Order: sequence, then C-alpha cells, then structure tokens
Amino acid sequence: MVSKAQKFRLGIFIAFSSVLLIVFLVVVAGNKLLEKRDVYYIHYEDTSVIGLQVGGQVKYHGISVGRVDDIRIDKEDIKMVVVTISVKESTPIKEDVLATLAPVGITGLKQIELSGGTNEAKLLEPKSNILPGESVLDSITGKAELIAEKLEIVLNNIAELTKLENQEKIANIISNVDILIEANRDPITNVITNLDSTTYYLAEFTESANESMKRFNALIQSEEIDNILVNAEKVTSDIAKADLAQLINDLNKAINQANDAFLHIDLTILKSRQDILQTLEMLKETVDYLNEFSRQISENPSILLRTKKQ
Repeated sequence: MVSKAQKFRLGIFIAFSSVLLIVFLVVVAGNKLLEKRDVYYIHYEDTSVIGLQVGGQVKYHGISVGRVDDIRIDKEDIKMVVVTISVKESTPIKEDVLATLAPVGITGLKQIELSGGTNEAKLLEPKSNILPGESVLDSITGKAELIAEKLEIVLNNIAELTKLENQEKIANIISNVDILIEANRDPITNVITNLDSTTYYLAEFTESANESMKRFNALIQSEEIDNILVNAEKVTSDIAKADLAQLINDLNKAINQANDAFLHIDLTILKSRQDILQTLEMLKETVDYLNEFSRQISENPSILLRTKKQ
C-alpha cells in the first residue's frame, strides 16, 4: 500500500511539473502570440501549390523570416490561389521581390522562397501583394514543352524524308555523289595535296612575318630610330625657323641661273656643231685610209720591206 508520505511527494511532483509546463507554454506561446508580424499576400495563377502547407516556412535569401498562414482559392477567380504569409516585423520586403515555390529536400513539401529585390526599390507596405516568381520546376516544364515541340517538328521532318519516294531520291543522290567522287578522285587528291602545301607555305610565311615583326620592333626600340627622330625634329625646327619667302626667292634665282646655263650650253653646242661634223668627217676619212693601208699590208707584206729600202 502507498503511504501518505509517498502520496504527498507524488502530488508535489505533479504540481511542480504542471507549473513548469504552464510557465513554458506561457513563455513560448506568449512570445509567438505577442510577436508583431507583417502580413502579405501572394497570388499564383494556374500554378499548382501541391506540397505547400499552412505553417510552412517563408525564407528570404535562405533565412527563415516567416510562415504560411493561409492557403485558399480566390472566390472571384478560381484559377487564382491566394497564399497568405506573415513575416517578422520590419523585414525589408521590396516591391521587386519575387515569391517562388521551392521544394524542401526530397520530402515533396514546398516552402515560400523570397528572392531578388534592389536597394533602389521602395519598401512594400504590409497587406500588399508580393509578385509571384517562376519556380525551377515551372522553368524546366516550360523548357521541356519547347523541346517537345521542336522534337515533334524534327520527327515530322524525318517521317517526311523517309517516305518511299523520298528514299528513292536520297538513294539516287547518294549514288550520284559516289559517282562524282570516284570520277574526280585524282583532282580531289590533288586539291588536298595543294591545300597541304598551301598550309605549309602559309605557316612559313606566318613564321617569317613574325620574325620580321620582331626585327621591326627591335629596330623601333633601337637608338638609331631615336637619332633619326631627333634629327628629323631638328630639321623640322630649322625649317620652321627659316624665312620661307627668302628661301623660295633663292630657289627661283637658282632655277633661273640654271636655265641660263643650259641656254648657253645649247648655243655653244649649236655653234660647235659644224666643227664637230667636220672633225668627224676627217676622222672617218682617216679611218678609211688606215683600213685600206691595213688591207694592202695584209695582202702584200713586202710593201713594208720596199718602203724601208727606199
């Protein structure tokens, strides 16, 4: 049998545990109930919110900032799903923030992921609508639909090509291509050989051009170019300092004097032309006499002996 002392101790323990539980519930639940929160709405049109539950988390850049308070279908537009969320007070929700349905691991559950937003945008007032974002699944689904449409077009084209009449045309084309390749095998081989040679020469030319560019760069960086530039600068400076009008006058005088000299030379040549012609005539006669004399000597060398005796 249980004694009175044991019953007393058990009663004290139960009472103390009940008080602790009540205090804990009051503190925790009280903090939650007294916590100020901002309410926002998200409207999803023609979008399945399967996996999203009341009490689900709301995260902003991966940080938990609130929870899902309500999920309902709009009475005025049955294609619209209205999700009510509450976030901690003073959470900076901007007007360009997007609310996306994000999966939670592999459980099939979903949560609200807030993303985007710029510093320049205005803060969104509580009880306003947050713009819905496109989920990864929706993006993949849309791309899959586009891929399926393009794949269907490709398959239709393949089916069109594989018809009986098109198969015969394709076979004729392949046969003609084989005949052309066989008939022009040697020219094609020559072309390939020439291409190889051209590639080799182009490689050599490129190497030579690179070497020339290196030499040109070395020449540009050498002291000779610096000296040439300095001299050119000096010449330019001298020309700039010179009296161009006086220089032009001197050049004109020199040209006039040269013209006068050439005129005198022409007159001298004209006056001496007759004398030169006579001299040339005499030289011609002399050459003729010498030729005749040489001919006679070659025909009769004894003339020289007789001439010596005489």
